[in-house]
Amino acid sequence: MNRYSRRWLWLILSVVSAFSMWHYVTHIWSANQPAHFSDLYAQWWTAHEIFLHGRQPYTLEIAREIQTMIYGAPVSTTTTGDPAELSGGFAYPLYVVFLMWPTLHLPFATVRIIFACLFLALTLLSILLWLKALNWQLPSSGLVTLALFTLGTFPVLQGIKLQNLSLLAAFLVAATLASLAADHLILAGILMAAATIKPQFIFLLLPWLAIWTIADWRKRRSFAWSFLATMLFLILSSEWLEPGWISHFFGILRAYKQYTYGHSLLDVWFSPRIGPLVGAALAVVVFILCWRCRANPAKSTQFLLASGLVLAATLVVVPTLAPHTQLLLLPGFLLLLRYRHSICQFSRTARLLFVAAWVLLAWGWIAAFGLSIAAIWMSNAKLVRFWMLPLYTSPLLPLGLLAILGFILWRKPALETS
Repeated sequence: MNRYSRRWLWLILSVVSAFSMWHYVTHIWSANQPAHFSDLYAQWWTAHEIFLHGRQPYTLEIAREIQTMIYGAPVSTTTTGDPAELSGGFAYPLYVVFLMWPTLHLPFATVRIIFACLFLALTLLSILLWLKALNWQLPSSGLVTLALFTLGTFPVLQGIKLQNLSLLAAFLVAATLASLAADHLILAGILMAAATIKPQFIFLLLPWLAIWTIADWRKRRSFAWSFLATMLFLILSSEWLEPGWISHFFGILRAYKQYTYGHSLLDVWFSPRIGPLVGAALAVVVFILCWRCRANPAKSTQFLLASGLVLAATLVVVPTLAPHTQLLLLPGFLLLLRYRHSICQFSRTARLLFVAAWVLLAWGWIAAFGLSIAAIWMSNAKLVRFWMLPLYTSPLLPLGLLAILGFILWRKPALETS
């Protein structure tokens, strides 16, 4: 099969995969979801109330108003003070309300449409930013294929369906590293600070970039100063808006971990007591592997490999199994795709880990396609019983990518594009 035929085959496959996952998300996965459910509503309503009425954002009263909208009624609990009382409430750093300020006087139905379009555009832009950072120019057909595969993943479609700010935070991470690769250090610092709207996203990335910055402080210090200045502005402006918000925010985080399934894959495997210890040990190993790359420029393959490894490790150790966070894995898979021939020729272990990572990713599309075919003769009511099928490999996906990227950084093979 010649190259032209292969491109058309992959394009057709991307269309089928994206349609299958879209059908699964809209007709099966979200079949029993409340009609008005939206992760965005908490941020919008909180911004509305704090700017227009001066109300405190992290209160039970605000949480119940949000619950009434997204669930249809406030959450009832049998025990006063149960963290579940705050379920669905505002659980972000306060400065996220500045993002919502332009939408205060719009109806929420309009806001949802605006953000759905915004998330779609930012995801496409994230792809272009990662390709720019990798200095990888794809032909038009390849770019369309990659875009369809990316938009057709469960994490992206779930993020758009839920209206979750994970897609915005993932874009900000992509923009940060692309700015570093382009030597726009001040802009990178500002974008990195903005990415803290989802603190878990930069949990390991921030210390890694701190190590990288200190390794050549004279040339890279502007990144650190712009990040710190932007963070200081965000924190102080939020403090002016709502004094004492930081302590309230940390209180909400403790409740959030309890009323959601706030456990990592390691907690599931090793228990909630041992899991964090294993995660800490894993983080140490990751930083040891990245240490050798600290002197590399941000546009180098080694730096991007280390950053991809750190992002994959983040999703292994942070206490969440939410698939919509997995857009952070995009740079890692793009690296595997770009250097696929070198990796597969390196060793048998590399080939096995490479194939395992792609199988874990492909399973979601395969299962979604199977459910879409089954929908021809089965009703959605029956298919809903199998709603977990495409998600079976989702918790293992960050671990699979972590394994292959870690192996590459450990063995340091010569990576060449084909």
